[in-house]
Amino acid sequence: MELEVIEPSLKSGLMATPSMVFTARYAARCLGVDIDVIEELAEQMSPEDGCVSVVDSLDENAESATAFTRRGLDYLEELLDDRRSDFMKDA
Repeated sequence: MELEVIEPSLKSGLMATPSMVFTARYAARCLGVDIDVIEELAEQMSPEDGCVSVVDSLDENAESATAFTRRGLDYLEELLDDRRSDFMKDA
């Protein structure tokens, strides 16, 4: 029986798990935009981008809240800047 050797370079791809997330309401206040804009931009993001949903139950009717890691807030700001740039081009 031959054992598989795991390449050390794979370990470098691991990232620390965030210990804190920020609500969409917090993001809206920090970025100076309406909560609806944040929620719309969040639809374009994935967990890898730093956007997650927080739920308080597994019930299918449970409410959820959109939250962002620090990296997610940065990415959200980039999306917002892109949106503003596109708006200025069209104006």
